[in-house]
Amino acid sequence: MKTITSTIGAVVFAMGLTLSAPQAQQAASPDVGFDIPTPEQVQRARDNRRSQALGERVARRVVASFEAYEAGDMQTALNELEQIPTRGATDYDRAYVARFKGTLLAGLEDDPTAIQRAIRELETAVAPDVLSFSDQANALQLLGNLYLMEENFEGAITMFRRYLQFVGEWNPDILIRMASAHMELKQYDRVIPFAERAILNQPEPNRNPYVLMIAAYYESGQVPQAISVLERGVQVLPAEKGWWVQLGMFYMLNENYDNALSTMRIAYDAGYFTRENDYRALYQLLNNSGIPFHAAELMRRHLDNGNVTKTAQNFSMAARSYHTAREFRRSAEMYREAIAVAEDESDIRDYYRRIGEALLLAERYREAAPAFQEAINRVPQGEDAGRLYMSLAEAYFYSNQYRQAYQAAQSATRFSSTRRNASSWAEYIKSTAERRGSSI
Repeated sequence: MKTITSTIGAVVFAMGLTLSAPQAQQAASPDVGFDIPTPEQVQRARDNRRSQALGERVARRVVASFEAYEAGDMQTALNELEQIPTRGATDYDRAYVARFKGTLLAGLEDDPTAIQRAIRELETAVAPDVLSFSDQANALQLLGNLYLMEENFEGAITMFRRYLQFVGEWNPDILIRMASAHMELKQYDRVIPFAERAILNQPEPNRNPYVLMIAAYYESGQVPQAISVLERGVQVLPAEKGWWVQLGMFYMLNENYDNALSTMRIAYDAGYFTRENDYRALYQLLNNSGIPFHAAELMRRHLDNGNVTKTAQNFSMAARSYHTAREFRRSAEMYREAIAVAEDESDIRDYYRRIGEALLLAERYREAAPAFQEAINRVPQGEDAGRLYMSLAEAYFYSNQYRQAYQAAQSATRFSSTRRNASSWAEYIKSTAERRGSSI
């Protein structure tokens, strides 16, 4: 099995890709439709933010609530907050309590109403913009996450934008969530800039923005652009096994068969195939590229080891490729395997015919004759079997079984499609037998 390093080297050689950083990233910063403040502006906003403290009565309840929360008693923690009096409470008191309550509700797992209640509390908390910088930032982020969970994608996008503009940082995780929300809204053109911006700001490569861009381009019918993202992705994250196969499939979809074959062979050699369709796709590419023997060997090998289902269709695919590669005896063997699992009588008849034809070409005439006879036995009453009788006569003739050959040719004269040729063939067989001292 190839290593990651040799895999990358092979794909570079095969497809002319480059591993240089400038081509793995977009040169210009993507436009997400808004800007964020500079670090200096954020620092000034933090410095100017009013420092506030909870009122005494509110603070006592908050402390009691926090102690209950620490002890794992969520319901008591919430009850303590519910009992905080609103009369005389400041905007800061109300915002702080709402944030705390919203955070606790968001952690409840058994209450189906908890998320919606958490959202209402957090909306109340962030509205006056009086919380401390970190509390306001956390509440904005949590509210965006809850909107996303509740499939309020527009609300999530708006809240995440507020969060980014509040903290003044291009948080890659938030950007990915915004891209995901646009994806859910089928706003495919908006997915791309957020995903690209996430890539630019990730400390370490992450698969998610690439996956979102691939999906967005594919869903909007932009296959070449999806391919471009995949090419970048396999360079940055070569251990993403599924991407190699996906890239090969996309090349096929875009009718770039040379690159498709190169990529699929790399994925195969590296052991990245996980589905039957992966093997079938590589088989098809090998076959269409004029490499039928390797296509047949691939199919046979993975039929044997169970990666490909043992169906009549799959065995016959291998058989046809062996036939094209002039491996006629192997072709016949694969057709026999197809017969063993076939259920359709017309398919079985056709496989016997093909076995006979392959063995004729392999000059295995005595073996070909029984195959043609089996095909004839399966022809429905009243259907034309003339060509099968002609092939049977040929198999018998070249195996020096002249009487049987003559009888087969005579049988072929019963059918209009082969009557004239069969009559001539019968006369030739008879004269040849007589010259060679055989009795018909």
